[in-house]
Amino acid sequence: MPDSALIQAALDLCELIESEADTIEEHCTLSKPVVDAIEKTGLFRLSTPKEIGGLEADVDTVLAVCEAISFADGATGWTFTQNTITGSYLSYIDPEYAKTFAAMRTGAGHFAPLGIAHEEDGGFRVSGNWQFATGSGHAEFMGGGAIVMRDGAPAPVGEDGKLPFIGFFVPIEKVSMKGNWDTMGLRGTGSFDYEVPEQFVETGATWHINMGYAPHQSGGAAFALGPQAFGNIGSTSWAIGVASRALHEIAEIAKAGRTRVGSLPLREQTDFQRDFGFHQTAVESARIQLREVSNRAVDLIESGASDAECSEAIRQTKAHANYIVKQITKSAITFAWEASGSAGIRNPSRLQRIFRDIYVGAGHLVWDDRGYREAAKPALGLEPAPF
Repeated sequence: MPDSALIQAALDLCELIESEADTIEEHCTLSKPVVDAIEKTGLFRLSTPKEIGGLEADVDTVLAVCEAISFADGATGWTFTQNTITGSYLSYIDPEYAKTFAAMRTGAGHFAPLGIAHEEDGGFRVSGNWQFATGSGHAEFMGGGAIVMRDGAPAPVGEDGKLPFIGFFVPIEKVSMKGNWDTMGLRGTGSFDYEVPEQFVETGATWHINMGYAPHQSGGAAFALGPQAFGNIGSTSWAIGVASRALHEIAEIAKAGRTRVGSLPLREQTDFQRDFGFHQTAVESARIQLREVSNRAVDLIESGASDAECSEAIRQTKAHANYIVKQITKSAITFAWEASGSAGIRNPSRLQRIFRDIYVGAGHLVWDDRGYREAAKPALGLEPAPF
């Protein structure tokens, strides 16, 4: 059952977030009042396991909280969601190490294996440069992904099929932040580049990256979805939240009397009414769709279903998330912006900001058409990729 108290806490933040949206956009990172307010609610730990100090909210609560904050402001919603996803990754490291990081305000990072990690007794000597560390402007710990090196070359794939990739966490004091985020959309997310100078990280603060069905050391069944599928729950809710806001904005513009000489007012045009109703229904259906496929995958894992069944359900969550973002929400936002006319191109315009945000956000790697291909392979008698 969704946690009504956590959802209400998110809703209570929305007025402040809306009032700070222009400042967040201007400074390319969340404002201190918003960061402090979120921290006070504890919501940065929304998806962190309870046993290490988090809230470990259920799927329905994560969906509702991320959507509510994203409805208030797309950049804040994206930032908040990615911070909570980083918190979920603490489920994959040793719980005693995880407790230390979970006690910090929040984390950020980029977990593609762009760095290198040399094996040493008791851990790894890591270093590298990464981009797109969303929410790093207020993070207190950082993570990264690295290729494990052995004898000067990438380590071989393990007998169990594990790729030689690790994720790791370090306090932000051990990271060099570059502060260079300036983009078309999602400007307020503080997704700065950063460098991790060469340093030793103990094994307990590392984990073997497996983007698919993944073992976890703390928390419940949802964390076994793996980093990508679990992260998709909040990220796709972000898209639903900004799409819902776009439809709200175009409805307000239409009710305010938008028209052109020689035409009926926009809200009286039957084509507009039809298209608005179509996109409204599609976004509402997407919310139900995301909830159903995500909960189905978690329920299968929790029930002890076979690895094959769980892996198939996880592949389906990725394909559905891709469809929701690329086809449903992006289409709804484009419709709203195009229908707005001059109202959507003049500054300031919340609708224009949403339009820019979705075109940047939807380009994220997690919403790649590869998700469709992998979901199709079993029906075609082909073996899906292992990750």
